[in-house]
Amino acid sequence: MMEKTDRRIRKTRQQLGEALVSLILEKGYDTITIKEITARADVAHATFYRHYRNKDELLARRLEEVVQEIEVMTREPSLQDAEGYLIFKHAQENSILYHILLSSPGTTQVRKRIQATIAANVLRTCTPLRSAQRGIIPPQAAANHIAGSMLLLIEWWLDQKMPHPPHQMAKVYEQLVTGATVNAVLNGTTQSDMGL
Repeated sequence: MMEKTDRRIRKTRQQLGEALVSLILEKGYDTITIKEITARADVAHATFYRHYRNKDELLARRLEEVVQEIEVMTREPSLQDAEGYLIFKHAQENSILYHILLSSPGTTQVRKRIQATIAANVLRTCTPLRSAQRGIIPPQAAANHIAGSMLLLIEWWLDQKMPHPPHQMAKVYEQLVTGATVNAVLNGTTQSDMGL
């Protein structure tokens, strides 16, 4: 009986999340009402409040799912060499949610959490950053820069209607963001060692 209840709860939450996303695409986030969400999801108005306090919480929970998927991908050791590709592929497959995440004013806290997740993974997996403790650029600042730049690159790519495939964007990310930042950190270490 418990599994049946859990399945019903998951289904209701999924319906509400999908209804919210489709309404955001149609009319933007700010003007959407709970009544419209429940009507689109075909659930009772009171049912909404059994699961969420307001539409902000519903959106945050939906975006949290994206965060959890990214965390799983970036923590899998066998996938770390393909991290850029996997994130761009994930953005392509979930482009609507990424667009909402990166362009809606109400998603700042979730965006910050995703950036922190990516930055923590960069620090954990990028040996040159971990070993460059004495340079001008702190490794934490470099990792945060890489994470923020990745999100901006994804936002640009989505705004342009994804004209390049994920594998090409992963190479752009590697050359333009990761490689350039690591070089800056290493050059900063060299200059620091030389007393410049």
